[in-house]
Amino acid sequence: MIKKRMILNSCFTCLGVLLLSACSSDPAASIYNQLEEQAKSERKAAAIAEQRTRQDEISVNTYQAVLEAGADDIKRAQNEREELTALNQDRVDLLKQEKTIRTRAFDELDLSELTGSLSSLPAAKKDGTALINVFKEREKAFDTFLKRYTAAIASEKKVLSYLTEKPNFVKIDEATADLNRTSRQATEALKTFNRLTVRYNELKPVFYKKAGLNIK
Repeated sequence: MIKKRMILNSCFTCLGVLLLSACSSDPAASIYNQLEEQAKSERKAAAIAEQRTRQDEISVNTYQAVLEAGADDIKRAQNEREELTALNQDRVDLLKQEKTIRTRAFDELDLSELTGSLSSLPAAKKDGTALINVFKEREKAFDTFLKRYTAAIASEKKVLSYLTEKPNFVKIDEATADLNRTSRQATEALKTFNRLTVRYNELKPVFYKKAGLNIK
């Protein structure tokens, strides 16, 4: 038996979704339209993230089962190795799609223009500035998640490379420890992104109200 067990979480959970919340013909509606159109784009990325999350969970469970098996079972685990190889590729492909859509969504919002527009809304300027700052933090947090998730995938592939008919259990233990580390880092990065998404969703209706928009 392999003594060291995976402590992977099925933690590559779905990335936070931006909420749609207002409707208005107010002069400040131009800002509203920019924010909500951007949010719609991110919702498309979130749908892909949900697919990736399901694949993540299957992958975690499969790795766990293989690594907790006996040596003889690992030697015979050809089906599981093939399944994990296919899952890894699916997850990489989904991550690429998510990155493309979400990066485009971030770029859709002209922060310079939005910041300039706040000057005509003195009552909402403070809240609008806070909203923009959190938006920028979310973008950075997503970039960090991308890097760490990619590192976790690379760690998984290394573990997989040792799950052969002649397994090297020392190498497997070392690679598993590295996988646990990179997985925890990816999890923390995702938690940060989701926390900022929650904060962004809290700030938006406050800003809309201060800007004189009709919240629904």
